[in-house]
Amino acid sequence: MDLTHKTIPEIKKLLGAVNIEDRIELFVRLENDPRAGVKKLAETYRREAARIENEERFQEKLMQYERRLYAKGFRLVAGVDEAGRGALAGPLVAAAVILPKDIRLFGLRESKQLTAEQRETFYVKVTDIAVAWKTVRIEHDKIDANGIQWANLRALELASCGLEPAAEYILSDAFDLKTLDIPHLAITKGDCLSSSIAAASVIAKVTRDRIMQEYHSVYPNYGFSQNKGYGTAQHIEALEQYGPSPIHRRYFAPVSQYKQLSF
Repeated sequence: MDLTHKTIPEIKKLLGAVNIEDRIELFVRLENDPRAGVKKLAETYRREAARIENEERFQEKLMQYERRLYAKGFRLVAGVDEAGRGALAGPLVAAAVILPKDIRLFGLRESKQLTAEQRETFYVKVTDIAVAWKTVRIEHDKIDANGIQWANLRALELASCGLEPAAEYILSDAFDLKTLDIPHLAITKGDCLSSSIAAASVIAKVTRDRIMQEYHSVYPNYGFSQNKGYGTAQHIEALEQYGPSPIHRRYFAPVSQYKQLSF
C-alpha cells in the first residue's frame, strides 16, 4: 500500500480502521515517510498502540484466577473486598461482584490506584454490566461491640452470600472466609490479581465514600468529605477540639482518649 500520496487526515482514518496488528505494520512505512507530520503521527499512534498492548497484558494478568476457575467449570465467580477497615469513624463496607465471563474493563485497578473520579466511572461501569453485585455495611457501634476483625469477616460473608444469582466460587482479598459453604479462596493482594476483587474494591470504596459524604453534612467539623473518617492530621485536630462524634469508633485509638461531647 502506497501511503506517500495520502494526506494526514486520510492516514488517521486508515489507522483508525485497522486492528492493532495491521496498524503496527503500517508504522514502519509511516516512519520512513519523508513528511515530518506523518512521522509525528506514526510516533503518536505507536505510543498509543504500546499503551493498549500493555493494558491488554495487565488485564490478562488481572483475570488469571477467574480464567483458572472458568477452566474448571465455574461460571459465576465473585470477588469480595471491603473499605473502611482502618477508619476512625463511620461504617465498614464490603462489596461482592460477579462480572460476566471473560469481560475486560480496561483501566480497572484496585480502588487505591484510582482517582475519585475514576472510581466513580468504574462504579457505573461495574454496576451496569455485573451479573450480580451486593454491598453490606457494618455500623460503628457493631464494630465497637464486636471488634474490627469480626466486622470485616461478617461484612465479607454477608456480601458473598447476598448475591443473586448466587456465586459458585468466591475470591477474597486476603481474608479466609472459613464459614462459607461456597468454595472460596483468599488471595494475598487479591485486589491487584483478580478483576472481580478489583471491581468489588471499587464498589465498596465508592459506597463508603458516599456514606461519609452524607455524614459530613451532619458532622461538618471533622472534614469527613475529605478524610472519609481516616486519621488525617485535620481529623485528629478536630477530635482534640470537638471530641468524638456519635459515629466515631469509640474503642479505636486515638478516639478512645477523647471524651464525647454532646450533639
